[in-house]
Amino acid sequence: MVTTRAATCRLCGQPLTRVEPVIVCGRSFVLEPTVCAACSEADTAELQRNERSRWEQLCPHLYQCTAIGRLENDLRRQGYNNRWMHEVLGWQYGPQGLLLIGPTGVGKSRVMWMLLRRVLDQEHRSGVFLNAVKFRTGLQTAAREGETEEFVRRLVRADVMYWDDLGQTHLTGPASEMLLHLVEERTCKRKPILATTQYSGEKMDAQFERKEMGQAVRRRLNEFCKVVIVGEQGMVVNPRKQTGC
Repeated sequence: MVTTRAATCRLCGQPLTRVEPVIVCGRSFVLEPTVCAACSEADTAELQRNERSRWEQLCPHLYQCTAIGRLENDLRRQGYNNRWMHEVLGWQYGPQGLLLIGPTGVGKSRVMWMLLRRVLDQEHRSGVFLNAVKFRTGLQTAAREGETEEFVRRLVRADVMYWDDLGQTHLTGPASEMLLHLVEERTCKRKPILATTQYSGEKMDAQFERKEMGQAVRRRLNEFCKVVIVGEQGMVVNPRKQTGC
């Protein structure tokens, strides 16, 4: 008597469900599956993720549906014009980064993601997206796994680093020291930093646990970034004649 071993999934090893024969032109064919339904769905989902553009993989869903015309109308209703938007969207890739300063709700993040779509998808640059929570969580995870240096190297290697809402959440002493190190490493490698913030001057310094670290980060960004300020009348301040954040 010949026994046959139950077929198992080649990925997870679970038993496979038997399938009914397929009749084609009067002949019976048995198309045995090699993976289970769960692994097949997971593989399809991973393929779909890999097919998304770099921008889609990084950009929060909230900002993926932004239309520039709608944003311009929103700004007009708030009393802002769109000159600063064109200043931001006209940024060209190079060692000089871009720092956008303005009040909450004016559309800083939305415009930055519009810019990043061109930089990442059309110009085929690599990028990383950070905020205080993502940075702190990444540092903690890397520290537990003994990979802090590799974590920082990965952030330095990316063509573009975008930090959204700098100063929104306080950074501890160690985290702010690592941020300063990251900023200095990227500027030394001539890799640009893009950032948005609602703070400037001493208000920015106060968002750091150690004020002197906030001052150091602010100085580096002012030195190595083109600074665009959204004023109460929607004005763009000439980056050569202002003090920055």
